[in-house]
Order: sequence, then C-alpha cells, then structure tokens
Amino acid sequence: MNVDNRLKQIEEFWNDNLCGQHFISAKYPSKEFFEQYRKLRYKKEHHLNEIIDWESAKNKDVLEIGLGIGADGTRWAGHANSYTGIDITDESVAAANSHLRILGLKGNILKGNAESLPFEDNKFDIVYSHGVLHHTPDIKKALKEIYRVLRPDGEFILMLYTKDSFNYWLRIQLYFRLRFIFELFKNYFGLNISEPWKSHIKTLKNDGWSYFSWNKWYHHCTDGPGCEIANIYHKHEIIKMLKKKGFVVSKMRKAHFPITGGYYPYIESLLAKYIGFYYFVWAIKV
Repeated sequence: MNVDNRLKQIEEFWNDNLCGQHFISAKYPSKEFFEQYRKLRYKKEHHLNEIIDWESAKNKDVLEIGLGIGADGTRWAGHANSYTGIDITDESVAAANSHLRILGLKGNILKGNAESLPFEDNKFDIVYSHGVLHHTPDIKKALKEIYRVLRPDGEFILMLYTKDSFNYWLRIQLYFRLRFIFELFKNYFGLNISEPWKSHIKTLKNDGWSYFSWNKWYHHCTDGPGCEIANIYHKHEIIKMLKKKGFVVSKMRKAHFPITGGYYPYIESLLAKYIGFYYFVWAIKV
C-alpha cells in the first residue's frame, strides 16, 4: 500500500473514531459536551496538567499537530501569542474550531498532515503533538518537517507510545493474545462474542494469521481493531530518531497507567513513572 493510500486509511479511521467522543453523554458539539469532555480528559489524563506547562506559551507562537476534540488546544490558545492546529481529519478540525469558538478563544485550525506541513521555515516557538505521530506512516519525515518549522532553540513536546511498559508487554502482547484465542474458540463453537473481538476475528479472516504476528498485532490493540498504524517505541529508539533530525532531548518522562480511572492519581503516577505506556519528550531545535 502506497503512502497516499495509508494516509487516506488513517484519515478515514480517525474521522470515524473522533477521539473520546463516545465517552460523553451531552449532545455534540454543545457547550456542555466540551465541558464534560475537558473534565473527563484531565481526570483520566491527570498527568497533563501536571507535566505540561501551558503557560510557557506566553508571547510564543504554538503549533499543535493532531487535535482530537481540541481540549489541549484550548489550553495553549489561552496563553499563546498565536495558536495554530493541524489535523488530517475533517472531524477533528471541526471539533477544534467549535471548541475554541465556544470558549471565546482564537486559533488558526487547518486540515493537513504532519509529513508535509503547510508552513514557512522557522515559524513556531513550540510544536506540541500528543499521541499522534505514532499513527503516521513516516514519522521520520514528520520529524524533519517539525524541525523545519520550529525556530532555532524552539521546543518540541511529543508523546509516543512506549514498549517499555506494562501495557505493551503484559496487556497487549500477552493478555489480549490469550483473550483473542479464547474468543476464537467461542466463535468456533457458535457462542456469542462482543466487540472488539468481532472486528479482530473479521480482520483475521481477511488478513490471515499474519494479523496475529508479533509486529502487526499490537497496532490493532491500542485505539481499536481498525487502527492500521500505531507504532510503539523503546526509549532509545525515540532518542535516536530525534537526534538524527537535529533535536537535542532535554527531558523524558513516562505517564499513563490508568488503573483507577483517575480517582487515585498519585498511585497511577507512581506506577506510570516506571511502567507507563506514554513517553513524553521535550526536545530542542539546535
């Protein structure tokens, strides 16, 4: 499959799966919907307000790559000199625009992809991308573009999934595999099975047993069976990729071990420090 087709596939998947929308009961895109979403996001992802310094955007020009429903964008836009957001999907572009408008915030929201950013060189002081670049077909090309649009000494704040985690080894590669085999047996004997296992089995029938391979299976166990690209990296791989593109990594931190649904953030943060699924990286353009 060529790059254009893979990008189209990614666009279609995330258009159909607007990040977090299914968790909210209020009508979309109402003020109540966005209020509920922000409350949920910063409860489940409680580490964000702890480790991301939104106020560091003061008097700076910020670019966010990958917008979701625009919650983080509202944080940046509330402090930045200018806020720009870009996303590959129409759904996220519309959601982010609505979110900013309802809160009375300004921002320039565009549709586009990280591998070909429609901006001049040295345009931004901060580039932020949370949980997005591990879904792009060519992350090295995206990193090159980010380096280009950052100003000298500009900061790149990145979150990628990490293999150095409980979620990768024990949940995805062990538990999900065992559970899938169990669901296959249920299906074989005509017993009722639910999602996401129905979709996993359907894809297995289309793709064959390569779908269950060590290097392919985990892509479909992160954000849903229909997710074709969800790369997961070791710490040393992340550092190597950034260094090759000219960045200097200034800080790295693990996060996200959601065993209590955000009710006991101290416990979750303590575990996440060692076995969390997210690696946050702060890198400087030199």
